[in-house]
Amino acid sequence: MSEPLQPGNVGLVKDRSASEILHTALHEGVRATGLAAAELGLPVEPAEFRKTYAEVLPHFEAARLSHHNRHLIANHIVAALQNQIVWQEAGSKVPIAAALEVQAEPLPVEMHSRGKAGVWQPRLHYGGKEWSGATLDVLGRLLVEREVISAAAGEALVYVKNHMLDRGSLSLRGRRIAMLGAGAEMAPTRHWLEAGADVLWLDAAEPPESLRTASGVSGRLFVPERPANLLSRPAEVLATLKAWSNGEPLDLGLYAYAPGQAREMRLTGVMNALVDVMPRELIRTVTLLVSPTTPTALTAEEVSAMQIRLRTRPVWQKLLAFSGVLSRAQGCAQRGDVAVSSTVVDIQGASYQAAQYVGKVLTAECWYRRSLEANPAREGFRVSANSAAVTRTRSLEHPVFAAAFIGTSAFAVETLEPEQSRALNGLLAVHDWLHPDVPVPGKIRVHGGAHVLPYPLKSALMVAAAIGFARSPRLLAGLLKG
Repeated sequence: MSEPLQPGNVGLVKDRSASEILHTALHEGVRATGLAAAELGLPVEPAEFRKTYAEVLPHFEAARLSHHNRHLIANHIVAALQNQIVWQEAGSKVPIAAALEVQAEPLPVEMHSRGKAGVWQPRLHYGGKEWSGATLDVLGRLLVEREVISAAAGEALVYVKNHMLDRGSLSLRGRRIAMLGAGAEMAPTRHWLEAGADVLWLDAAEPPESLRTASGVSGRLFVPERPANLLSRPAEVLATLKAWSNGEPLDLGLYAYAPGQAREMRLTGVMNALVDVMPRELIRTVTLLVSPTTPTALTAEEVSAMQIRLRTRPVWQKLLAFSGVLSRAQGCAQRGDVAVSSTVVDIQGASYQAAQYVGKVLTAECWYRRSLEANPAREGFRVSANSAAVTRTRSLEHPVFAAAFIGTSAFAVETLEPEQSRALNGLLAVHDWLHPDVPVPGKIRVHGGAHVLPYPLKSALMVAAAIGFARSPRLLAGLLKG
């Protein structure tokens, strides 16, 4: 169950399970479009959805993407889930959007400056080698060849190397970046400071002293005097964003994350609400990261690569599939020409999928469509919504994941260290900000091979975990303890 609502806190409109909330939002969104749930393969009963959502969501998304009203369906689902996010204070509950209309004082902000011009010299460690900015094009082609990133991501790295770097360095001097969840492990906050940007630190935790004083950090860091907790100070965070912008457009980074007690859903909901109520002229870009374990549209080339992997799989995988230990289902859900990754892992929870699938994938699509339809006299903001690879962050400190990290190589799936993901996705976000073409959410993906896996990820994960436990039996102690 979700955490009971507390006074002065962002919560949920009713104390229901995350799967119930997600199920209701999907049903309300579909019904508002004039469709029946069965048309999109959505179970009617919440109990059935709770047990099967890992299998249902990819098929639901494939059906939505193939429907002529796909964008309208997304709009209604996003609105339905957002209506579940409320502000409670003194016994009353109001929608989060209404709560953000209340005038609040901005948090006092303190500036930390190194006082010199800044450039970021990208250094990425991969395959036992260090890759510099001057070799990003070679790295991009290698990662595409190894099926670690999408073809669009490879093209983006080539573009960054050829058009955005000066002698292997990247400068963001003059950009103003507000980081919601600045201290998150996946947030490239330090890299953008290294590039000389002005960065507003908005996080429940204080920045590390090393970031305030590091000699390699040349951008100006702005830190509120009180923690900017999104769940307890959303109106103050909004006022701080407006004040810090000083009338200039901002790059908004949506990186806040915390597992458990439906925090994934609540944090994503409040970040999205902040974007929706911010004056459009104060937003230049919105950047977020999508998990590879959420339903994702695949290209025809990726489906073909998936089929090749299936035909050429080793004998041990064929035997496990024949015996039923490894799922015989495909690695993607298909509806006509549309294919969607079957990568939902229910061990992460329904709140995680509500935040990722609805709060990120569908929301990014809605923002993107609005930006395309914006009045020419008032351009909409850009949306960078790229996938990040499965990354060994603290949020995945679970015995099953720890064991699976050891065993994923048996399925030609690569997991990354946090710094690898921060550097890669930080560069890809800057590509989306500066490329002359408006970025399309979901095309640029660092998926580690998960999006060409010929099996549902949930099934392969369990086999990979078994391999990991066999190779490192000490991990079983953590599993038994849990």
